[in-house]
Amino acid sequence: MSNSTTWQRDDGWVGSEIEDSFVMVNIDSGKYVALNSSASTVWNALSEPRSEDELAAALMARFTVDAATCRASLAGLLGQMQSLNMAAPV
Repeated sequence: MSNSTTWQRDDGWVGSEIEDSFVMVNIDSGKYVALNSSASTVWNALSEPRSEDELAAALMARFTVDAATCRASLAGLLGQMQSLNMAAPV
């Protein structure tokens, strides 16, 4: 199933890799999160607006995961990112 919804990250977040996580802080709100490797892959891919299809392709290129599982996990991750004002559909 194809999803062409385009997502863009909020550049109010800054971060750094610490051990096996990517720790991020929102410079306006002070909220912080730690991203695992798959979430970090999505965040890095969102350096430019990307469709969900492009994000899923980036994940499947990096991790061993089937398309259905990848898309379900990606949808959950994007929902979390949206609720934290890290990313939003454009």
